[in-house]
Amino acid sequence: MTGLYRNSGLEIYEKSHYSHGEHITEVEQILTWYMPGTKRILDIGCSGGLHALEFAKKGFSITGVDIEQSAIELAKKRNASNKQKTDFMILDIEKDELPYSGKFDLVYSIGNVLSHIRKDNLINVIRKIRGCLNDDGIFLFDVLINSRPFQEVIIPDKDENQIIWKRKIDEKTGIIIMDGIFPDFGFEQHFEVWGYTIKEIRGFLKTAGFRDVEFSEKLDFKTRIKTKNPISLYFKSKG
Repeated sequence: MTGLYRNSGLEIYEKSHYSHGEHITEVEQILTWYMPGTKRILDIGCSGGLHALEFAKKGFSITGVDIEQSAIELAKKRNASNKQKTDFMILDIEKDELPYSGKFDLVYSIGNVLSHIRKDNLINVIRKIRGCLNDDGIFLFDVLINSRPFQEVIIPDKDENQIIWKRKIDEKTGIIIMDGIFPDFGFEQHFEVWGYTIKEIRGFLKTAGFRDVEFSEKLDFKTRIKTKNPISLYFKSKG
C-alpha cells in the first residue's frame, strides 16, 4: 500500500474520498448500531486519522495504526490541534503485534485495507485481531469481493474528484490487478490486491474464533445485498 497513501498521494486520496465529509457520515452509520460511550476502539489502517478523530469527538478512546509514516504524522498533527483522546502509531499489521495495552471493544478496518494483505496471511492477521478484542467485542471491516460478473471498469456517480478504476481478476486465486485513475489530479496508481468470496471470509472468521457474521453494502447494516456483483462488502462479527 504505497504511493496513494503517503505524502502528496494521501492528499489526493482524501480529497477523492472524503472531501464532502464522507468520513463523518460513515462514523454516524456505524453508531446506528454501535452505541456511544467510553468504549476502546482500534482503527487498523487509520490513514490520516479522519475516522478516528471523529470517533474521539464522540467520547471514544481510540488507537489508530497505519503502515505509512506520513499518514501517522498527519493524524498526529490533526490530533494535536483537536486534543482528542487518541493515540496514533506506525504499525505493519502483517508483521507487527497489535497494541495490547488493554483490549478493545471495537476493531475496525475500512477502505478495503485487508484486501491489500496477502491472501495466505489474512487468517493470521484476523487471529491477531481476535486476540486484541474483548469478549463479545466486534470486528468491522470491508474487502473487495470476488463475484460474477466482475466489474472491470468502475466510475463512481459524482461530479468532482472522480476516480476511474480499471480491474482484472484471477477468479481462482482472487488476485486483482487494479489501476486507479484520478483525472482531476493527473495521478494514476497501480495496485495488486485480493478479492474474496463471502464464503471465504465466513470461513476465515470462523477459523479465527469469530461468530455471528453479518455482511452488508452499507455501514449501517440495514441495507442487504441488492447488487449481483458487489465491488466491496462490509462484514461485522463478534469475538
